[in-house]
Amino acid sequence: MQSYSTWVRQVAVGAFSVFVFPLAVDFLKRMAENAGIYDRPGEAAGTVLNFFLSLSQQTWLRVTALTLGAFVAGLLLERRLQKLDRSRTEERKDLGFEMIKFGNQLRGHTGQLQGEFMSRARRNIVSCFATARKFGIWAPNDRIFSVHPPRAMDLIADYLMDVGTMLIDGHFSEAKQHAKSRKAAFTSVYAK
Repeated sequence: MQSYSTWVRQVAVGAFSVFVFPLAVDFLKRMAENAGIYDRPGEAAGTVLNFFLSLSQQTWLRVTALTLGAFVAGLLLERRLQKLDRSRTEERKDLGFEMIKFGNQLRGHTGQLQGEFMSRARRNIVSCFATARKFGIWAPNDRIFSVHPPRAMDLIADYLMDVGTMLIDGHFSEAKQHAKSRKAAFTSVYAK
């Protein structure tokens, strides 16, 4: 996220220096010409506006204004990006807690109740998988529910517990890699 923030800040500085500042100076000049202030140099408004227009054409002022404007824009943008990143981190942790909850529930059901519990928990598990995919994490598809329930429950529980723990701990990239490495185990079960 830091590199994205730096890139956006550089684009904002470039846009400000190329477009905004020259347009503002041109706008002030045209406004003064239309009001006829240049024609009446003895009046206070004309003197003040002429002073500001001549000041705005100074190179040092342009550089200072551009630097200050870009700095403020960068700070505001960085704050927004940090807030966005913080909310995404919280969403990932929430997904991790949900995954661990369902993983523990799956591990707690053994014997003949496995098939029955699988069908009841299917909706919640599919929801976890869909949310994981939204974050770019690989998740098994619905074919896992056609596999023999004890084997499917073991695979799903291991997946949910491992990936969920990594998300809670804030290891998002490792969670993505681990989820992708589990793909082979799920694929081998589908083939049987």
